Amino acid sequence: MGEATFEPIGLDKDRLSALLRERGLAGVLLTSPANVMYTTGFPTLAGAGNPIMHALSNQFPTWSYVDGDGHVTLVCWGVATFGVSYGADAVRPFFTRGLADTELVALAAGLGGGRRVGVEASCPWSVVRILEEHCPDSEIVACDDILDALRLLKSPAEIEMIRRSTAIIEQTVTELVPVLSIGMSRLDLLREARARMLANGAHGIDHVTIAFGSANPEVALGELLEPNQLVTLDLGAVYEGYVSDNRRYAFTGVAPDALREQHRQMCGIVSEVGSMLRPGVTFGDLPVRARELYAEIGRDPLFLTVGHSMGLQVEERWITDGDDTEIAPGMVLNVELYSFTEGGVLVGDEETYVVTDGDPEQITVMPADLIEV
Repeated sequence: MGEATFEPIGLDKDRLSALLRERGLAGVLLTSPANVMYTTGFPTLAGAGNPIMHALSNQFPTWSYVDGDGHVTLVCWGVATFGVSYGADAVRPFFTRGLADTELVALAAGLGGGRRVGVEASCPWSVVRILEEHCPDSEIVACDDILDALRLLKSPAEIEMIRRSTAIIEQTVTELVPVLSIGMSRLDLLREARARMLANGAHGIDHVTIAFGSANPEVALGELLEPNQLVTLDLGAVYEGYVSDNRRYAFTGVAPDALREQHRQMCGIVSEVGSMLRPGVTFGDLPVRARELYAEIGRDPLFLTVGHSMGLQVEERWITDGDDTEIAPGMVLNVELYSFTEGGVLVGDEETYVVTDGDPEQITVMPADLIEV
């Protein structure tokens, strides 16, 4: 068996170099798992193949340095390089936690002084100190916006990974509906969801935001399923590091007409906002239109964001008021909007779209109908 190779599937080195030059940066040191994987292909995320590098990150941190010419240096645990190559121009392996810092010191010293070097806002303080000490008279600046802008536009390969991840969660939701039964614990349903996502081809679990009735869906509680109750099925799988996200609802009984109508209205709003995902429209235009649509159905707006972009993380960038970012082909955007029922249950819809040169392509294809069980 030949040497295995892990390449980044979305990185545009030329564009990254141009963004660094625009900011007057000699380079950028990346320490977050998503950005390290994005620039090198090194599997640092929990859902990327074997999650061991994520699990061992406290002892074996992984860093990526990209200079103004787009030259990528990977600093990583040496054992993970045996018989394997990565999408970096240079690799600095280490075998103990102390040697990781030694490699970083050598990298920093090689940069010279008097430069502007970018880091992420989440960069560990110990790493910043090494840069400050060994890059004398250099300016260390936060530059998260550069990688955010780069990752916002997805390559065809990245989009394909998100499609596969989305198909996995839709298949899983289809399989979960027949499993629902009165008296079952939500904890049992959570376990079933995880198992089925993996059986359907997921490489990892991003989220299982499932709830019965008005219970908090963000926390794994053990409430029991009751008759005439709304079930929230909001799942996210990981495929080759790339995530998915959507929400569907089931009802244990005959759904009240008022609930069906409210759900229909919210699906209509999401569809209308989703249809706006065309080149030239700004992120800030979407919440403006969403408020108009809420007013048309006589409901108060209930959102901080109308959605988000997706990729190596489920919510890479929020779509919020006043953001003049122009929507462009290659973006993968998720639109989600909700309202409360009289019983205090959050009901709405969530769909994922790929921006094209024309109409957006919706890649969540499972019908959004309220399912009665």
